[in-house]
Amino acid sequence: MKVRTRFAPSPTGYLHVGGLRTALYNYLFAKQHKGQFILRIEDTDQNRLVENAIQNLQKTLNFCSLEFDEYPDRGDFGPYIQSQRLNIYKKYYLHLIEHSFAYPCFFNEKNPDLLFPELDIKKALKKMKEQPFVVKLCMDKDNELMIKDGIRGNIKFDLNLIDDPIIIKSDGFPTYHFANVIDDHLMNITHVIRGEEWISSLPIHITLYKVLKWSIPKFYHLPLLLNEDKSKLSKRQGDVAVEDFLSKGYLKDALVNFVALLGWHPSNDDEIFSLKDLENVFEINRVNKAGAIFDIKKLNWMNSLYIRNSSEKYLLVHIKEILKKENLLIPENFKLTKIIQYSKSRINTLYDIIDIIKIFEGVPDNYLKIDNYNYKDLFAYWIQFLKKADDVNEDMIKNLITNTAKDLNIAGKNLFIPLRYGLINVEHGPDLFSIINILGINESIKRLENGI
Repeated sequence: MKVRTRFAPSPTGYLHVGGLRTALYNYLFAKQHKGQFILRIEDTDQNRLVENAIQNLQKTLNFCSLEFDEYPDRGDFGPYIQSQRLNIYKKYYLHLIEHSFAYPCFFNEKNPDLLFPELDIKKALKKMKEQPFVVKLCMDKDNELMIKDGIRGNIKFDLNLIDDPIIIKSDGFPTYHFANVIDDHLMNITHVIRGEEWISSLPIHITLYKVLKWSIPKFYHLPLLLNEDKSKLSKRQGDVAVEDFLSKGYLKDALVNFVALLGWHPSNDDEIFSLKDLENVFEINRVNKAGAIFDIKKLNWMNSLYIRNSSEKYLLVHIKEILKKENLLIPENFKLTKIIQYSKSRINTLYDIIDIIKIFEGVPDNYLKIDNYNYKDLFAYWIQFLKKADDVNEDMIKNLITNTAKDLNIAGKNLFIPLRYGLINVEHGPDLFSIINILGINESIKRLENGI
């Protein structure tokens, strides 16, 4: 059996980090089994559609390196957008009505909230051509349903507790339940990996598979993503959109790595995985049932690790994009590269570097805070030394600090505070070697001369 998985988002806005995890697990499972990974757009709720959401979803997923084998505009099982499949759904709901597995309900003219079923098939089919209607599925009452979930084991449902659900709405569009089952079957989906919020829908889906006499795919329901207070992860308590995290300076590889560990753990204690690593080590049977805490501190730690291990060239491209987006002056490449070299072990996100850049780009203009220090002699001493230097290194600056203490009797805070103010206008911050290395000798001399 050729493994085929799918990710089927609704184009109602941003891609939730929970959606990224669902897509990732489907992708990894398909890759491991040399199968195919499909993108299907479930846009049956026409009232919630957001313009360009489909393009944004694809763009974000592709940016995160999750490549689909089939998607809108490519594949043999299309259309892959549900609103383009209405004739397919009509064929199957008519089949269900004709075989008494479903029935239409018509609206009361005086009270549109009241629905009246029509169980006579001939009358029903005739009235459906003349009046608005919805279609309901006949649930098998007085029965129990047992279904095996690949993560949770056997799940039992009492069908007596489930009302006949609507499968076709009055606008002619299918509900999620109906379109989902029809499409999964016609697209040969073998494994359905989705969030646990869909567990309660399983009886409806299984009933449809049975009455249509179709083989049932294997189901895996992933645990919820939770805030630290164990509430469901939602935008009310912070960022949840993949785009938000990327725009705030989280690296895509770090985010994918972090999301992979939300509910799944490897057989050892390793935590850092590339996407290629995950393709080799991911095991669906190691996904937990319990909800996964979205620990932003751990994400920050992981992102900082990825930043430290990234090349300056890679970081330079992305930081310049951030500066451009923020309408900030972009330093020359050599200077920005030196700032990155200094910063990459000190930041959690790429956005954190903005404050550091501002320190080096700002020109000192307020010396009132160092009036109590012997800064003019100090600045003159350092200017004299720097004018003789062709280049700077850490040992040279250490020796200069030592010599300043000997020759001028200026050391400690009496040395560091005025020099930092004179060079970058802050009391606490980078070490003096890093400051002069980033500013360059000529700029450092110029700033100290201005200070005098």
